[in-house]
Amino acid sequence: MALHWRLAAIAAFAVAVSGCTELTAEHPLFSITDQAESAPIAEGVWIAISEDCPERHMRTRGRFPAACDPFELRRTADGAWRFAFRPDLVHGSSAEARAEAEQRGPTAFILAPAVERTLDARSFAPLYVAELRGLNPEGEDVGYAVLAPVGPMPAAELRLLSLISCDDILRDGPIEGVTPHYTVRTNEQPASEIQQSALADSDTIETVEVLSGCTASSQAAVREAARRAAIENIGELANTRLIRVRP
Repeated sequence: MALHWRLAAIAAFAVAVSGCTELTAEHPLFSITDQAESAPIAEGVWIAISEDCPERHMRTRGRFPAACDPFELRRTADGAWRFAFRPDLVHGSSAEARAEAEQRGPTAFILAPAVERTLDARSFAPLYVAELRGLNPEGEDVGYAVLAPVGPMPAAELRLLSLISCDDILRDGPIEGVTPHYTVRTNEQPASEIQQSALADSDTIETVEVLSGCTASSQAAVREAARRAAIENIGELANTRLIRVRP
């Protein structure tokens, strides 16, 4: 269930994306005070709408197919957000899946506007950044997702970009506050099939720098990265549809 592992350990929320490097941070850059006064999304049980989980499941009152990836979004007592996968709402879920979800527990995240302007209590942003904490068992990793609320606020529908790709955000040039990381490889150790093909005809050992990650050091850098990621992945953002189905 790719969605729940990205957000919960999705981002969200983690997703194993072959050959993809994502934006991280050495420590959390956002706090509860960076969130907008008005909650942009509604609390409750949500599902992911797709070909394998069509819209009719929005009216389901019992359990959902596994493809719906039911999860719960709640505010915590301190005002942060909490994501938790709900295997108990999956039809035919195994005891192993339930135990694994219980062991991981919920994932906390901060939901901050991806705009630089200050929002008043009645204003909302078109795009938000979710800063996810504890993406590994040690609870040290920080990752980012991009959320676009749809409809009246607090929104009962979302579009999601479950990670911010370093390749995407640096395609138009560097971002102040984002440090790219590179791995040096040779044609004896190609980093991908494309590089392997390009170097296959070479009789000499050549080196190539491969982008292996990127780290943000400021809120402004994360916001700019989120906006670039949304532009580069507008199709994915539009097609990843999350719907609130229960309070």
